[in-house]
Amino acid sequence: MAEYVITLEADRPPEILLGQTLFGGKVTALNLRKKKLVSASELAQKYGLSATTVREKLNAINQGTSGKHLYDPDLADELLKTKKRTRGRYREL
Repeated sequence: MAEYVITLEADRPPEILLGQTLFGGKVTALNLRKKKLVSASELAQKYGLSATTVREKLNAINQGTSGKHLYDPDLADELLKTKKRTRGRYREL
């Protein structure tokens, strides 16, 4: 009997149970592996921002050195996803 590893990336945990038959096989173990820290350039590419802007916005959660800016991917996503409200009245198009 062989063991196969499937990697799944999602915003929330998948609904898979131990003992469940899935794709012709039985689920025997579930493991959660946290992603390692991500760099400012990776986040800049993901959100379409400059690396300098990412460093400025995420300065409070920097876990690397001053030359090597590294961030927790979950916290960084949370801070970069929030849109800054514009001033003035909302206008419909």
